[in-house]
Amino acid sequence: MESIISIDELLGNIGTPESKLRRYQACLNEFDRLNYDDPFIRQIREEARRLEQKIKESKTQNTWFKFSE
Repeated sequence: MESIISIDELLGNIGTPESKLRRYQACLNEFDRLNYDDPFIRQIREEARRLEQKIKESKTQNTWFKFSE
């Protein structure tokens, strides 16, 4: 997972967290369709879950600004 993220960052393909989550979900849907699972895919699932939680938390914040982490 880290290697994919690093490549995205190097290529400037970071995008919004929502767009990254959509890419992860599209990949995971394809793996589900193929009935394929391995440790790397489980890592992607976990990263997607964390990203989804982070997006949800950022939408519930009551501040008008957010410091980058």
